[in-house]
Amino acid sequence: ITDMGGFAASTFKRGINFVNIPTTLLAQTDASAGGKTGINYKGFKNEIGVFSQAEAVILSSAFLRTLDYNEFLSGFAEMIKHAIIYDKSHFYELMDFYHKNKACLQDNSEIQSLVEKSVKIKEHFVKNDVTEKGIRKALNFGHTFGHAFESYFMAEGSPLKHGFAVAYGMVCELYLATQICSFPISDYESISTALTEIYGKVTFSEAEIEKLLELMKHDKKNRGNNINCTLVKSFSEPIIDVKLSDSNVKQTLNYYRAK
Repeated sequence: ITDMGGFAASTFKRGINFVNIPTTLLAQTDASAGGKTGINYKGFKNEIGVFSQAEAVILSSAFLRTLDYNEFLSGFAEMIKHAIIYDKSHFYELMDFYHKNKACLQDNSEIQSLVEKSVKIKEHFVKNDVTEKGIRKALNFGHTFGHAFESYFMAEGSPLKHGFAVAYGMVCELYLATQICSFPISDYESISTALTEIYGKVTFSEAEIEKLLELMKHDKKNRGNNINCTLVKSFSEPIIDVKLSDSNVKQTLNYYRAK
């Protein structure tokens, strides 16, 4: 809603002011802040849009109390992503919160401070690179593979929630990071185990790998014929603009399928 509303406001009469009041965890920690607006087009995520900052973003955890459990988890995946690219201790803080409060994640007094911390991490990257020419691309971690999963299963009539798709994408991209960026295997195992515990696995056949690869080639973050991806060298050390070959993608997807 914040993407579509922001896009409409940014184009109506060449732009009018708008305020975001996000009511899902995904919107609170990701979509509402940072100035990105966009709409999907021809099966691709956020193909049409502009950068336009809201006049204000108003956050309240009261909205989360009636949120569907899986919708809450969808936003929680973006919080996990922020922790991986910025703050290892925050990752373990989130895992501790999850394990202590599985039964009542949405209605918990701790969530407001965790959301605040997550939004501040996003603001750190946005303030230093508003139009995503450099370090803001760190926020795309998990999204190269994640958007491909999301677009593919949407077209197949079995849509994934955005955060679930990003969680599956993070597992894939963390594996790639162990191969390309020397990301520690022990950290990969602990994070991927945690993500799989919370989000399960997405299943696809070997034949579907080519279709997922093709979707990645249409990602708006790409330049030329290269698939552009954000990986991590370690916790809080993202590496942007990593160029992936077709074989990188296929090997990773086959590894994920077999894991």
